[in-house]
Amino acid sequence: MAIGSLGRVKFGSDFTGFGSDVKVPAATGETLEGGIGLCGVNEGELNATVDESGGVIAITTDTGDDDNEVLWAGVFVPSEGGMWMEARFKVPTSVAATRAAVFCGFTETLSKATPVMPFERATATNTFNGTGGMLGVAFDSDSTILEAFAVAGDGAAGLTSLDAAGAATDATGVQQVTGAGNGVPGGTIFTADRWYIVRVVIYPDGKGEVWFGDYDGGASLTVPLRLVLKNTAVLGVNDVFHAVLMIENRSAANEELEVDYFMGEGGRQWAAN
Repeated sequence: MAIGSLGRVKFGSDFTGFGSDVKVPAATGETLEGGIGLCGVNEGELNATVDESGGVIAITTDTGDDDNEVLWAGVFVPSEGGMWMEARFKVPTSVAATRAAVFCGFTETLSKATPVMPFERATATNTFNGTGGMLGVAFDSDSTILEAFAVAGDGAAGLTSLDAAGAATDATGVQQVTGAGNGVPGGTIFTADRWYIVRVVIYPDGKGEVWFGDYDGGASLTVPLRLVLKNTAVLGVNDVFHAVLMIENRSAANEELEVDYFMGEGGRQWAAN
């Protein structure tokens, strides 16, 4: 069995080459620059954001309740050298932060025809959807607490996890990360038109880390990303995972997600067929 020199599979884009014309994604999805795919429930639209530097893509859902759009790449397997992903994004409009859901991280379960949010939170009830593993950051405006949560789950249940201080998470596999006292600067709620950065790492042994940061236009610009969750119960090391960044409506109105970058890498399968 020969092994080549390109040991890692990389994906990602700063979206600097995306045109300024509005594009309606095909119902079957789209392939974007940097090896990134787009899928969703109903079509929505894509556009470039030309009043912000560095390349920003705007993704807008369709107008039905629970319509969504997903940036994705993969698949990747932890045992093949681990993987990581990172994205910088915001929900730009004032109403969207109270009627939308967002997930950023890795998920095993992803239907390209009818994608479903890996994690949802209604009132105070946490729901891990699908049968596969997941690790990332989620926000859901159906939650009583309108804040971001780091989440780890597998088999429709949370995984035992620790917070940044090494203590057990708020609930199994769930850790509130933007509230006061949780070590992340900025506001205490998920705020419209604020940049958030999520970095998720999954190691070859199935353990992983979630890193999180926000920028409110003040001193937090100088603060690095903070570790907010580590899963101690492992994800499946031979399972296949997609890197995703997803927005979903929580009402019958379209919602928008602006993305500065979406990138990462995983291992390569060198084994003989």
